[in-house]
Amino acid sequence: MPEDEPTGLDAAVDALYTRPLEEFVAARDAAVRQAADGGDRLGAGRIKRLPKPSVAAWVTNHVAREHPEEVAALADLGDELRAATADRDRGRIRALDHLRRERTEGLVRMVREAGEVGGRPVSAAVLDRLTETLTAAVMDPDAAAVVRAGRLSRALQHVGFGIVDEQGEEADLVALQPAGKAERPGTAPDGGKPDSAAELAAAERAVDETSAQVDRLEARRDDVRERLRTADAAIERGEGEVDRLDRELERLTAERDAARQALDDARETADEARADLTAVEDDLDEAVERSAEARRRRREARGR
Repeated sequence: MPEDEPTGLDAAVDALYTRPLEEFVAARDAAVRQAADGGDRLGAGRIKRLPKPSVAAWVTNHVAREHPEEVAALADLGDELRAATADRDRGRIRALDHLRRERTEGLVRMVREAGEVGGRPVSAAVLDRLTETLTAAVMDPDAAAVVRAGRLSRALQHVGFGIVDEQGEEADLVALQPAGKAERPGTAPDGGKPDSAAELAAAERAVDETSAQVDRLEARRDDVRERLRTADAAIERGEGEVDRLDRELERLTAERDAARQALDDARETADEARADLTAVEDDLDEAVERSAEARRRRREARGR
């Protein structure tokens, strides 16, 4: 951004990149309206073109704001490396490169051990992007300025010909730097050549269109992720309930089998008792008849 950029615009941009990731689009739209209502149409246009950060970029921005001294020391190491390279001091280059790895891994390790940044879990892939971005900040002074400012929209990677973002596209490092740090010699205040206004306007329209498309797709992605989280939670609850019911069914099945066995045993006992009762009743009938016959004979004997 040029040196005459309103300081309020820098503050508005910084405020966007400090928000939770899911609030970025709504906050950006509100900042665009505020700038436009204040008469800053140029600032409103620049804010509008700011894409929503990727998760890796958002994590890197958070690290840069939470650990500014460590990130600044890492960036300063880049100046020392470039000086050592210019002097062809191989011993110094090796020592500085070892220090770079130590400092980079130190920052990444803090995030890895915490397991989250700003309440958002950090995956192994994001940690890899963080490592690459911090390395890019050492290798390139413009990358260092953007990383230290905490304004990344995409993670960075240092390749043979310069700095690219995590999608492999050339990174627009100058436009994201704070006011007073973005101008390059031989460029106009808007970052283009003085005689390429039409080309710049077309490029900016393309950026607006593609940024809007990215925002829409990221919003859809966030919605789908939320649906997936909800479905996964429902699956977990359902599996737990099925397990509980399976255990309950197993218990009830065992109780049913035991009750059925007891019923069968009772029926068998009843059948045996019924047969015994029939036999006893038959014996009783015979005994009653014999008793009656004995009484009859006794009466006859007494009458003689």
